[in-house]
Amino acid sequence: MLGDPPELNVNITSISEDVFDKMDNLFVFFLDAEQDLHNRRDDMQRILRALMAEKSLHCLRFHYNISKDGDPAPPGAGEADAVEGRSPLRCVMYKGQRKSMLSIPEEVPVQQVIEFFTPRSEELTAETKNMAVGRVTNHSFEEDVVAASDPARPILVQMYEDTCFLCFLMRPFINSLAVLFAEHKVPLVIKRLNIERNDFPIGCPVARGTPTFACFRGPDVPPSKWEEFKPRDLVEKISKVFPHHADALFEPMDELQGLVSKRFQFFTQLVMWTIELQKLERLVAEVQNASDSSGMAEGPSNGSASESSDAQEDATFNTVVSDMMLIDMKRVDCMAENLKHLQNEIDDVEHDALLMGKMLAEAIAKREDAERGLLRFAGASLSAAGA
Repeated sequence: MLGDPPELNVNITSISEDVFDKMDNLFVFFLDAEQDLHNRRDDMQRILRALMAEKSLHCLRFHYNISKDGDPAPPGAGEADAVEGRSPLRCVMYKGQRKSMLSIPEEVPVQQVIEFFTPRSEELTAETKNMAVGRVTNHSFEEDVVAASDPARPILVQMYEDTCFLCFLMRPFINSLAVLFAEHKVPLVIKRLNIERNDFPIGCPVARGTPTFACFRGPDVPPSKWEEFKPRDLVEKISKVFPHHADALFEPMDELQGLVSKRFQFFTQLVMWTIELQKLERLVAEVQNASDSSGMAEGPSNGSASESSDAQEDATFNTVVSDMMLIDMKRVDCMAENLKHLQNEIDDVEHDALLMGKMLAEAIAKREDAERGLLRFAGASLSAAGA
């Protein structure tokens, strides 16, 4: 008799918001009831043995979650194990901003787990690394941030996402701060890490929301996670961390953060004018198509009434905002240049909308003239027939 396999001494604790907010590389068992901690122990141990045999998975932190009333159905609920008549053990893996669900029957999908927990890192060009606010990746983080920083010259890393609206609003503001620091010889370098495209590097605090800032002072000093994420909060934090430069920097930093609201105002105007232009373009196309298809065609159909329903208007608004954000996040300008760029964009789209409005009026007038001509022709024909 070989006996039962030895039990692994692995700490498996209940998952909590605090754990999720601060830890990475999580492997969570989803259990139906408290007694499953005992009933499914052998299954969990079997999975642990398979995963812990792989050196690359020694970074994993194991937790469990017990379903409560009102919780959504756990992944794989209702599936049956054909061999033992038991449901597969349901698990969720978390790394960086990613997650993946597993239903594990008798055979543990070790390779699938290894592939999921393999760190993801984007490829950057030399240009993106050497911008005013250089970007770093999962793979370059150790060299570009941890080793490159020290107590006398810390590096402030902004963790961001392309789809984060506040990250988008603050983009040229952060660039302007970096230029301002260089001009005043402030010993603080700012860099960016896109956590949609990169998993959290080793030594980087976990961020479940963006923008999140973390200050690094070298490999021998634990990084400090800054809770400040709004422009004014960030200005005040920098003034406290670097008091020797506060007098010279606070006024220009405060002026820059005030311009973020102006950027929001300009962006809102640009979005609304763009949506208006799209509406006018659709109306012009409808009038022209109606006129081409039939001399007595109906005007802009109330199909456009359905298009202007609340749900469709919301979808259009969200699409325009998302598209414009993605374009803007590729820019590298500072605040003054960006505000000038936005003003030019507003002027252009406003001009185009006015021209399109004029085209719409002319198209409607042309169609109405054609309809009046047809009515006169019809009336003359009826009179001749009556005579």
